[in-house]
Amino acid sequence: MKRLTLILLSITSIGFAQNPTLSLDSCIQMAKRNYPLIKQNNLIAENEKNNIKSDNKNWLPKAQFISKATYQSEVIEFLGTTFPHDSYITAIDAEETLFDGGQTKNQKNVDKLNAETDLLKNQVELYKLIDRVNQLYSNILLTRENINTLNVYKDDINNKRTILSASVKNGMMLQSNLDGLEAEELKTEQSLLEAKDNLQALYFSLGQFVNKTIDDNTQLSTDPIMSLSKGEEINRPELKLFDTQKNLLDARHKLNNNAAMPRLTIGGEGAYGRPGPNFLNQDFRFFAQANVSLKWNIGSLYNLNNEKQNISINKQMVDVQREVFEFNLKSTLATQTAQINSLKEIIEKDKQIIEKRHSIKETAARQLENGSITTTDYLTELNAEMQATLNQKVHEIKLMNAITNYNSTKGINNF
Repeated sequence: MKRLTLILLSITSIGFAQNPTLSLDSCIQMAKRNYPLIKQNNLIAENEKNNIKSDNKNWLPKAQFISKATYQSEVIEFLGTTFPHDSYITAIDAEETLFDGGQTKNQKNVDKLNAETDLLKNQVELYKLIDRVNQLYSNILLTRENINTLNVYKDDINNKRTILSASVKNGMMLQSNLDGLEAEELKTEQSLLEAKDNLQALYFSLGQFVNKTIDDNTQLSTDPIMSLSKGEEINRPELKLFDTQKNLLDARHKLNNNAAMPRLTIGGEGAYGRPGPNFLNQDFRFFAQANVSLKWNIGSLYNLNNEKQNISINKQMVDVQREVFEFNLKSTLATQTAQINSLKEIIEKDKQIIEKRHSIKETAARQLENGSITTTDYLTELNAEMQATLNQKVHEIKLMNAITNYNSTKGINNF
């Protein structure tokens, strides 16, 4: 008994290993990790890091090397002494900022917000993957159900063909009835070939997104992303992007104000050449100077008011974009909610229709065997039952798709 149990467990484990199960949620997560655009996040972070490093270097001393030789056509004559017409100087000039009005600090804030804005724009683009993967995933489920229904339909026709063959041989039924079944079976095989080709294309497309091989052995869950979320909370990356864009405008406004502040620097210069500060001494020699400098570009104040107005206008434009986005979002959510409620009611009706159609088909099958109806009459009822069964499966998958779309529209926290 124990040995039999172990064998069964082994067979079960092998079966599970050969039939991986995927969910829509896992497919979306894998698609996000494998989509090439995700690589841009690291590039944005690296660019931000480099910009911050560059900003921090504003506090490092700035040095420049100067080497100059000049010739003057006229020189000073003093107490009968004529000074040389040529002069030479080689110097190193250094300057360090002591106060920059907060410009470096706010420039780093602008760089961080720029990076955050770029990341959110990237997130908005990546978020579109949800709809693309959802459509592929749903189409695979729908196509599989269509194939299953066609196979059941084909089997039913084949069974009836076997039964009628005996009646035709015995002369109890016309050959045309059997021919009708065989023609319908061939037509069904055509539909199966077309559906299978389409399914292989869908497998390939979804496999490209998730970086996995997907085939007929891959089990797909019919659970939507999350359960149907309640409440009015919306968590879309676009909303975060609007907020960050406004924060970036505020930071740029502060940076403009910083640019109008005075600058305090300390510097010095060490040089070798002639003449130096004492032009009476024309010997080559070392000399130096130190300075403290206060610079204020007063002209930068002229445009501050205009820049402030432009920032205010741009923020209002962002508010309008947000308002339009939220307006469209609410309209979409209302439509999706109505669709979900409608599909739930339709599925309940589907169950009742299938029961009725199955009963009618069974009656038609007995009548066909008795020769009281034609093959065409029977196929009509068989088609009706097959269509009713397929309709229920289609509506269930559409409900999964609709719930996913609804949750995607509101915003998925873990994406």
